[in-house]
Amino acid sequence: MAFFLTKEGRRKSPIALTLFFTVLFYCAVYFAAYSLLTEPLHRSFPIRDAAVESAVHTAAIALIGTGVCCLLFFLPDKRIVPYGFSASLVVLLIFVTAAAAKPAGRREIALQFVRLYITPPIIEGNLISWTVYRIFFKRRCEQEEEA
Repeated sequence: MAFFLTKEGRRKSPIALTLFFTVLFYCAVYFAAYSLLTEPLHRSFPIRDAAVESAVHTAAIALIGTGVCCLLFFLPDKRIVPYGFSASLVVLLIFVTAAAAKPAGRREIALQFVRLYITPPIIEGNLISWTVYRIFFKRRCEQEEEA
């Protein structure tokens, strides 16, 4: 039981474990969003240039996934959302490291996968979640901690 208590006898914050499962939840949300929305977007909004179409559709799907992930702002601890997106940078680092370890012929494909499917959600998620947190919740959370 001492593992869960501080030296003063108070309960430790489980924020690291919470962020681990939050990042897993974000990965599942983005996987579902890409799986469900790629084909309908391609059929409904075709763009002549394949690279532009990929970029636009990826950004749109990442925005939708970020919106779903930001629903976690309804939890009591508002820090979970932006901290989770910051922690998801570890996932990006893992995939980039794995891509760099690939043989030269497959490295470019792996890096393209990272650029297309992992980087946009992390960038958009961090920008949106930290902006929302700072505008709406930071002052309120600081006031609650002081009280």
